[in-house]
Amino acid sequence: MNISNRKDALRDQRAKMLAAAPDWRASDARVNPRVAIGSIIAMWAIYFLITSVLAMLTGVPEQWPSAGRRAIVVVAGILCTFVLYQLLQRAQPQSFGARLAAAFGAAVPLVIIYATVNLLVFYYWFPVSDSAKIVEEMQSKYSVAWETMLILDSSIRWYFFFAVWAALYVAFGYANEMRALERRANHFRMEAQTAQLRALHYQVNPHFLFNTLNSLSTLVLKGSKSEAETMIMNLSSFLRSSLAVDPEQLVSLDEEIALQRLYLDIEQTRFPDRLQVEVEMPEELEHACVPVLILQPIIENAIKYGVAPSKGKIAVRLTASAEYGLLVLRIENDIDPKAPAPASGTGLGLGNVRERLLTRYGPTAGCEWGPSDSGGFVVSLWLPLAREAC
Repeated sequence: MNISNRKDALRDQRAKMLAAAPDWRASDARVNPRVAIGSIIAMWAIYFLITSVLAMLTGVPEQWPSAGRRAIVVVAGILCTFVLYQLLQRAQPQSFGARLAAAFGAAVPLVIIYATVNLLVFYYWFPVSDSAKIVEEMQSKYSVAWETMLILDSSIRWYFFFAVWAALYVAFGYANEMRALERRANHFRMEAQTAQLRALHYQVNPHFLFNTLNSLSTLVLKGSKSEAETMIMNLSSFLRSSLAVDPEQLVSLDEEIALQRLYLDIEQTRFPDRLQVEVEMPEELEHACVPVLILQPIIENAIKYGVAPSKGKIAVRLTASAEYGLLVLRIENDIDPKAPAPASGTGLGLGNVRERLLTRYGPTAGCEWGPSDSGGFVVSLWLPLAREAC
């Protein structure tokens, strides 16, 4: 697939994702139907129990007939709230404000229906013994149709009941949506982190390969056939070992140092009389986990700026220690004061190391570099000490 076709495919994929966004939102905001229906039944059951207990405590006459009428009204309330639930499901692809407005608006006609059923049950279908007295009082109190005024009065009181349930439903749906968005954001963040780790890792090999091939070319031009053959074999071993590992992989510290030994064998061919390597690693840190090839740019930097321009022997020292729950690695190289100062680099290698550590571990890891107390150059890096993840 060429670049143009790849861009078109990505554009089509993005358009499909945007078109499907409302469906994602509706799915994310959907409250479990069992929870929604259960909350409706529980709300009205609690209402029935509370009103029945209050009727008993206040000595309302005809307890059982009133309980029956109340049960019919409760069933009507459950049905009206269920209709409200169905309407709110249709508004789920909208924004939170639109859903809340839909909840409050849809509650108005349903609460009027509920108040009407309440009126019919208690005053027309199953009238109580003193219904005539209540009707007479209502007619004397209101100059218009008393049924309308009673429905409006009941609707105002019951609207809060319906609106509270609707607002809670919308809030639960919004909470579900936010949790889904957070999960999706974490997934995308991990994907981006993985891509960044791979990109940073793949910056290492081209950088190293360029310098090695340059050195190999120099050996060929000098006619150093045996040294060139040795470097080619060492380069083959290093590339086979380094490219076989996953850039996100963690390896033990002794495995990482073994990889660097392969690289140092290549450089030893270039500088047989100048390069001296010293490794100080406590036995208990041999299995400490580190990102694969994290040391390679640092050691390469020590060779390039310490060993290459010098005339005498230069030591490259690697020290590992455990401090306050962190694995601390120091790579120090001598500098020949008589050697000409090499041209300053781009900072790609050491910057790469810092970025890889920050990307994987965050602020608990880091990398610093600068002149050492002995007059050389030192790079220090630290990361959480772990022995199980690799």
